[in-house]
Amino acid sequence: MRSRSHLDHGPGAGRRTRLCAAAVSAGLAAGALVCVPVGDASAVAGIKQTVAVPAYFDPGDGDLWARLSSPAPGAGLAVANPQSGPGDSKDGGYADAIRTAHNAGTKVIGYVDSGYLGTKGWTAPDGGTSIDDWVEGAERNVDKWYGYYGASGLDGIFFDDGPTACGTQAVANAFVDAYKRLQSYVKGKNADAEVVINPGASPKECYTQAADTLVTFEGTYDDYVNDYGDGRESWEASADPSKIWHLIHTTGSRSQMKNAIALSKQRDAGYVYVTDDDNSHPPGHAWGNPWDTLPSYWSAEVNTVG
Repeated sequence: MRSRSHLDHGPGAGRRTRLCAAAVSAGLAAGALVCVPVGDASAVAGIKQTVAVPAYFDPGDGDLWARLSSPAPGAGLAVANPQSGPGDSKDGGYADAIRTAHNAGTKVIGYVDSGYLGTKGWTAPDGGTSIDDWVEGAERNVDKWYGYYGASGLDGIFFDDGPTACGTQAVANAFVDAYKRLQSYVKGKNADAEVVINPGASPKECYTQAADTLVTFEGTYDDYVNDYGDGRESWEASADPSKIWHLIHTTGSRSQMKNAIALSKQRDAGYVYVTDDDNSHPPGHAWGNPWDTLPSYWSAEVNTVG
C-alpha cells in the first residue's frame, strides 16, 4: 500500500464480478458459496467494527483530514503518510492534522515501508537489501515519526509491504522475528502504541504475535467478492476481529460498499475500509494510489459500519 505508487496485493485482478464469495469461515465447507444481498449489510449478524483509513492525502488537499473524524464516530484509525514515510523534516500541516484527528478520537499511526525485508531485492532507506538493513532503516523512520509527531499525539506505526511467510528455509522465523523486533521498538516509544503490519494478503499465524493488527486483504471489490478464499490461512476464521483489517478499493457504488462491509463482518474483520477510488495511474507511472481521497459515500460508510 505504498503512497502515490502502490502495487495492488490482491490476487485475480480483472475477473468478472459476481455476487457470491468463497466462504472460509469456521463451520463452512471449503469452496462453499455465501451470498449476501447487495446493499443489505444487516444480512449478517455483525461484529463490532472500526473504519480504518489509509489517509494518503495531504492535509492541504481540501477538508479530507477534517472529515476523517466525522460524522461521529468517523474513522477510528488512520494512517498518515507524508512522503512514503515521515520525510526528512516535520511538516506543520501534518502535525496539526494528527493532533486534531487524535483529539477527535481518531488514532493516527505513521507509515513506514518495510520493503518485504529485502526479499524482492528492494534497497533499504540507508542502503543494502538484507533483513537487518530493512529493520534498521525502519527503526530510523520510527524515530523520525516520534521525533516529528510524538507531541501531536501519534498513536503508533503502520509497517507496509510485509511478507506472509514466517521465514526462510534456512531460518524458519527470520521474517516474523524481524517484525517482533520492530514491534518491541515501537512499544518502547509508547507501550500503548498500535502496531500494524500490511502483507495485503493472508499471512501465517506467526504474525499474530508480531503486531496488534494485520492487513489480511488489500484489493478490489471484484477480488473481495470472487477470490477472497484464495490462499486464506485457517487462523483467521477464529481470530479476534481486532487482529484483522480489510482494505477494499474500486467499489463503485453505495450498494457494493454495503455488500463489502457485510462480507467483512462475516470474515471477522474488526477494521475495514471501502472506497470507490481505484488503482488507475497516469502514463509513465507503474502504480496508482487508490487511497488518495475519501469515498463519495463516506458518511454512508461510517454509518453502515457504526
